Amino acid sequence: MVFGADALSDAAMLAITREFDYSESVFVLTPRDPAHGARIRIFTPGGELPFAGHPTVGAACAIARRAGVESDLRLELAAGLFPVRVREQGPAWFAEFDNPNLPEVTGPGPDIRQVELALGLPEGSVESGSLRPVRAGAGIDFIYARAPLAAVRAAKLDSVAWAALGMERAEGNLCGIYLVAPGGDAADADFHARMFAPHIGVPEDPATGSAAAGLPAHLLAGGELPSGTRTWMVEQGVEMGRPSRIRLTVESDAGRITALRIGGHAVPVMSGTIRCG
Repeated sequence: MVFGADALSDAAMLAITREFDYSESVFVLTPRDPAHGARIRIFTPGGELPFAGHPTVGAACAIARRAGVESDLRLELAAGLFPVRVREQGPAWFAEFDNPNLPEVTGPGPDIRQVELALGLPEGSVESGSLRPVRAGAGIDFIYARAPLAAVRAAKLDSVAWAALGMERAEGNLCGIYLVAPGGDAADADFHARMFAPHIGVPEDPATGSAAAGLPAHLLAGGELPSGTRTWMVEQGVEMGRPSRIRLTVESDAGRITALRIGGHAVPVMSGTIRCG
């Protein structure tokens, strides 16, 4: 992430993001409302996103760590105002945000066989019943698909079949395909996920909190989200050798999602200075 980014143009932010070559890069700006912690803009190598979960968690941790205090922040994103709680936990910092955008299904999913071909999976791998693929999101949209754990682990992008999906031509903010299986490698994992988005410069993402945020909408549409409060652990990035753990808490009542929180840990791995001009 880049602090002090007020003077950077959109083109400069995109150029820096492509130089870093991470899934996303975060730029911290002066908030429009001085009562808020910061305004953040999030870019992938393909362009700007209105919201992304892992960068929001990481930005909040970095801001609090830089100030040297645990804090409750309000971060201004293009997708809204995000309240975030940040706590120091040993060598890492933990942040959890309330998403002002509640999960919802926004459209049907692509043809199931097209999804399977795009992810290099045999026919019949992706569920076709009540949990068939749908377009859903909570601030930014994904295609949600469910498959057995072995199939999720085996998924591999097929660039030709992916192009046939036409993701880059879809209306609105359609970020990628989120492929999920119940369970996982860790004993406490509730879901094992992978997210593919080569059309925005992210062939595969090791951690996608924004996609985890929309997962309850898929579960609700499939009849698998009972009323009450549920907290799940979502593991991702395992196949990339960059494992992540995302804590997802959802509250629902009588078939309606009423609250959504995403949390995770972040640690600094490097630092430096960018000189412009």
